[in-house]
Amino acid sequence: MRERAELVKKEGALAIAQIHHAGILGRAEFLPGHRVVGPSDNEEKGAEALSGSEVKELVEAFARAARLCLEAGYDGVEIHGANQYLIQQFYSAKTNRRTDEWGGSREKRMRFPLVVTDAVLRVREEAGRPDFVVGYRLSPEEPDENGLTMEDTTALVEQLAARPLQYIHVSQKDFFRKARRGADPALSRLEIIRRVIRGRTALMGVGNLMTAEDFARALATGWVDFTATARALMLNPELGELIRSGRGSEIATRLTPEVEASCRTPSVLFPRLPR
Repeated sequence: MRERAELVKKEGALAIAQIHHAGILGRAEFLPGHRVVGPSDNEEKGAEALSGSEVKELVEAFARAARLCLEAGYDGVEIHGANQYLIQQFYSAKTNRRTDEWGGSREKRMRFPLVVTDAVLRVREEAGRPDFVVGYRLSPEEPDENGLTMEDTTALVEQLAARPLQYIHVSQKDFFRKARRGADPALSRLEIIRRVIRGRTALMGVGNLMTAEDFARALATGWVDFTATARALMLNPELGELIRSGRGSEIATRLTPEVEASCRTPSVLFPRLPR
C-alpha cells in the first residue's frame, strides 16, 4: 500500500483508496471460510445474515481500513456505498429485511452507512489529520420495487452533507440520467442531489463520459464540482494530457466486449475550472 500511494503521488495526483465490502456479491473462494454474508439471508447469492455483533465488527473493520490507508501515506479514502455492495445493501429494503436496530424503517436501514461514515471520520480526527480526504460513493436508485428511490437517496445525502466529508460521488451509468422514482422525473439525479447538498460538500458525477466533449458538457451543467471516469482512462492512459493538449480526436472510446466485461478500475477526476 505504501508503494502504491508513493507511486500515485509521484505522478502528481492525490492517492485516495476506495474501502468497501462486497456483502452478498462477495465471491466465496476469496473469503475466509468461504462464507458470503450480508444484511439478511440471500438464498440466490448463497449469503448468510450478519449477526448484530458481526455488524459492529464490520464497522470497526472499515475504520481499520481507513487507518491503514492513512498510515500507508494515502491522501484519503472513499467509502464505497454504491454499486449494490454491502453498505448499499444495508440501506436498500430490497436486501435488508432485518428487524433489529440495523433494519426496518428507512432511518434504521440508514444507520449502517452513517455509523461507518462516522467511524472513518473519527480515524481522521484521532490522527489529527484534517487534510485527510474522506469521500462517500453512492448509487442513487435501484430498479426493483423495494429498491432505493431518489427519496431514499436525498434523505441519505442530507445526512452525509451534514458531516465533514470532502465530497459525495454519485455512481451511475449515465451522467445525465433523470430521476425514476421518488423525485421530479423532469430533473436529473445529479441536479436533485446538488440542491440537497446546498454547497456543504463537493459533488462528483460519473457515467459514460469518454471524450473531451463529454466532460465539457457534463461540467457545463453546473451540477457537479468534479467528473470522473474509469473506462476512458483504461483505453487512454494519457487521457488527461490528450484533453489538455487539444488532441481529443485521438481519444479511443470503445472497449472490446471481453475487456469491458472485466472492467474494474479506480476513477480519475476532472475538476470544474473556475470561470
